[in-house]
Amino acid sequence: MLQAAREASGKTQAQVAKEIGITENAYQKYEYGKREPRARMAVRVARAVNSTVEELFGAVTPDNTEEPDGNPVN
Repeated sequence: MLQAAREASGKTQAQVAKEIGITENAYQKYEYGKREPRARMAVRVARAVNSTVEELFGAVTPDNTEEPDGNPVN
Protein backbone atom coordinates (compact mmCIF):
# COMPACT_ATOMS: atom_id res chain seq x y z
CA MET A 1 0.00 0.00 0.00
CA LEU A 2 2.84 2.41 0.82
CA GLN A 3 4.45 2.02 -2.60
CA ALA A 4 1.15 2.65 -4.38
CA ALA A 5 0.49 5.76 -2.28
CA ARG A 6 3.99 7.08 -2.96
CA GLU A 7 3.66 6.48 -6.69
CA ALA A 8 0.22 8.15 -6.69
CA SER A 9 1.80 11.18 -5.03
CA GLY A 10 4.30 11.36 -7.90
CA LYS A 11 7.34 11.08 -5.63
CA THR A 12 10.36 8.83 -5.69
CA GLN A 13 11.60 6.90 -2.68
CA ALA A 14 14.51 9.34 -2.43
CA GLN A 15 12.16 12.34 -2.41
CA VAL A 16 9.96 10.92 0.34
CA ALA A 17 12.98 9.91 2.41
CA LYS A 18 14.49 13.38 2.15
CA GLU A 19 11.16 15.04 2.98
CA ILE A 20 10.72 13.00 6.17
CA GLY A 21 14.36 13.22 7.21
CA ILE A 22 15.63 9.66 6.83
CA THR A 23 17.88 7.83 4.41
CA GLU A 24 16.47 6.27 1.27
CA ASN A 25 17.56 2.87 2.57
CA ALA A 26 15.59 3.36 5.79
CA TYR A 27 12.52 4.42 3.82
CA GLN A 28 12.82 1.37 1.56
CA LYS A 29 12.60 -0.88 4.61
CA TYR A 30 9.17 0.61 5.36
CA GLU A 31 8.02 0.25 1.78
CA TYR A 32 9.23 -3.34 1.45
CA GLY A 33 7.71 -4.36 4.79
CA LYS A 34 11.04 -5.10 6.47
CA ARG A 35 10.41 -2.56 9.20
CA GLU A 36 7.41 -0.73 10.67
CA PRO A 37 7.83 2.96 11.46
CA ARG A 38 7.17 4.32 14.93
CA ALA A 39 4.03 6.43 15.32
CA ARG A 40 5.59 9.85 14.67
CA MET A 41 7.47 8.60 11.62
CA ALA A 42 4.33 6.90 10.30
CA VAL A 43 2.57 10.28 10.47
CA ARG A 44 5.42 11.93 8.55
CA VAL A 45 5.33 9.22 5.89
CA ALA A 46 1.56 9.50 5.52
CA ARG A 47 1.71 13.28 5.14
CA ALA A 48 4.53 13.03 2.60
CA VAL A 49 2.47 10.76 0.34
CA ASN A 50 -0.89 12.49 0.94
CA SER A 51 -2.41 9.57 2.81
CA THR A 52 -3.27 8.50 6.34
CA VAL A 53 -1.48 6.24 8.78
CA GLU A 54 -4.52 3.95 8.82
CA GLU A 55 -4.54 3.57 5.04
CA LEU A 56 -0.82 2.89 4.86
CA PHE A 57 -0.17 0.76 7.91
CA GLY A 58 -3.59 -0.43 9.08
CA ALA A 59 -5.58 0.46 12.14
CA VAL A 60 -5.89 -1.45 15.37
CA THR A 61 -9.50 -2.07 16.34
CA PRO A 62 -11.13 -4.55 18.72
CA ASP A 63 -11.59 -6.89 15.75
CA ASN A 64 -8.01 -6.38 14.54
CA THR A 65 -5.70 -7.80 17.19
CA GLU A 66 -2.75 -8.54 14.92
CA GLU A 67 -0.13 -6.31 13.38
CA PRO A 68 0.31 -6.49 9.57
CA ASP A 69 3.17 -8.95 10.10
CA GLY A 70 0.86 -11.34 11.99
CA ASN A 71 2.26 -10.64 15.44
CA PRO A 72 -0.21 -9.91 18.24
CA VAL A 73 -0.83 -6.31 19.21
CA ASN A 74 0.59 -5.53 22.64
